[in-house]
Amino acid sequence: MSSHTELSAALGALAQLCQTRFQIALSLPQLITNTEYLDSVLAELATVDDAPLQTLLAEIRQLRVAPTVQAAADVKTTVIAEKKPALKLAVVSVALAGLLGAALWYFSAVVSEATPIVVAQPNSAASTATPVAPEQSQETAAVIPAAAPQLRIHGSNTVGEKLAPVLIEAFLAQQGATAFNWQQQNAEVERLLSFTAGSQHQQVQLHAHGSSTAFKDLLGNKADIGMSSRRVTVDEVSKAKLNLGDLSKIGNEHIIALDGLAIIVNQNNPLKAISTEMLARVFSGEISRWSELGGPELPIVLLARDDNSGTFDTFNSLVLKKYAKQLSAKAQRFESSTDLSVAVSQHEAAIGFIGLNYISYNKALAISEGAATTPIYPTRFTVSTEDYALSRRLYLYTPTSASQLAKDFAQFAISEQGQALVEQTGLISQNIRIEKVFPTDGAPASYNQYAQSGQRLSLNFRFNYGENDLDNKGKRDLERLIRFMEQNSGRRLVLMGFSDSVGAVAKNGELAMRRAKAVERELVSRGIPVVAVESYGELLPVANNDTDAGRERNRRVEVWVI
Repeated sequence: MSSHTELSAALGALAQLCQTRFQIALSLPQLITNTEYLDSVLAELATVDDAPLQTLLAEIRQLRVAPTVQAAADVKTTVIAEKKPALKLAVVSVALAGLLGAALWYFSAVVSEATPIVVAQPNSAASTATPVAPEQSQETAAVIPAAAPQLRIHGSNTVGEKLAPVLIEAFLAQQGATAFNWQQQNAEVERLLSFTAGSQHQQVQLHAHGSSTAFKDLLGNKADIGMSSRRVTVDEVSKAKLNLGDLSKIGNEHIIALDGLAIIVNQNNPLKAISTEMLARVFSGEISRWSELGGPELPIVLLARDDNSGTFDTFNSLVLKKYAKQLSAKAQRFESSTDLSVAVSQHEAAIGFIGLNYISYNKALAISEGAATTPIYPTRFTVSTEDYALSRRLYLYTPTSASQLAKDFAQFAISEQGQALVEQTGLISQNIRIEKVFPTDGAPASYNQYAQSGQRLSLNFRFNYGENDLDNKGKRDLERLIRFMEQNSGRRLVLMGFSDSVGAVAKNGELAMRRAKAVERELVSRGIPVVAVESYGELLPVANNDTDAGRERNRRVEVWVI
């Protein structure tokens, strides 16, 4: 792991420790990017008499030395390079100018509202690709006009707005495609991507009218790939099975990203946590004063993203619709996430919801799903493990009979290269990261012992009710975990099984152990040793056991390394 990655992980642990142990809200993005802010925080915390905190601060100071050492090496390299011929410097300057031009074009192409186009026959989804500037199309001679789009991708706006265009271009560029050009079609969410593959002009169609249209258009043969910000329903699976195959199976369902929302208030607001039910009542207008939540005698000022944003789509799905509520007409709407975040920071009575990258100088609330569950703060780690209540999966769906091109694209999206692009668009990738976890009040002694000596990985294995079979994400995560352990051969694994609370306590403990053992068998059969397997049954729930979705999240196997 790079020193930068280790430092980011340590800063994430610092933010979590301060929030849970001292109720101090730190901005993780500022810790990572703002040196002055980080220096100030470290100086203040250095005076706190707390052994775990001081140990973590010492680790951070040590990790901050590594970039300095590298910088010195870079300076030395620069001095040597200056002795090279002037011609080489000129070539480097031209190359840098070209890269900057391509980067500027790529940013404007992603931001513009347009639609895609595809390559004739891709070779492989294994190498990294860089989008090519559209000016190249003017240099291509005798290009054959495009026929119908070779790939039609329809569905979720959350996926289709930013992530899908980036994945499509990178995938096609990897196949040798050039001269990308997005064009808006009949509607704002309909775009067509044109590009050149060899001597042929190709196209990809991208329609982002919503998740439900993914399955309707697949069934109506209007789409080759469906995008969805929710899982396919039982009814949709049943309707599609005859012509498309079983869309709930791993070969047809591809989890490409995780998404999470932060609920933010002004830093001066004393509120620390809120349940999803209370949150729905607040944003629907049923609760209109902070005093009703134990806060000051002030009216609640509601700030929300506009209807066209994927951020609002996520909030509406995970909070308002869950409790059959609608957003209050009094809510102020914002097109820009940055503007909304700034507005919250300037108004002590404001509350809003935002992507994790936009918390800035505001305070993120811990979210629970009821009185029986522990409020959890939003971090990239808690969204990755899906412990955080306002996290969800984003999907691609392909029919069993899909073309090789469609299947190659779906495979690219879930690959390490594809997941790196997911991270760049502001969503949460499934590439594994390590997080330091601290002892928890009320947790079993053995759990807290592991917390003191080990670290937790950013994935949980989850199971269907009453079964020992991993869900589709778990099956993919198993492959990711094996790759991670091959790259970190000195680490040892500990598996911890948990269950929901349906049924007898003893039976749930046995079921949690069987599931943890099932993961162990999969790993050992692939040469990955497991040091210990623990069962904690229905202890430490992360969700409400009163709902199917909550029970599903509680049925998990956590993965730790020591």
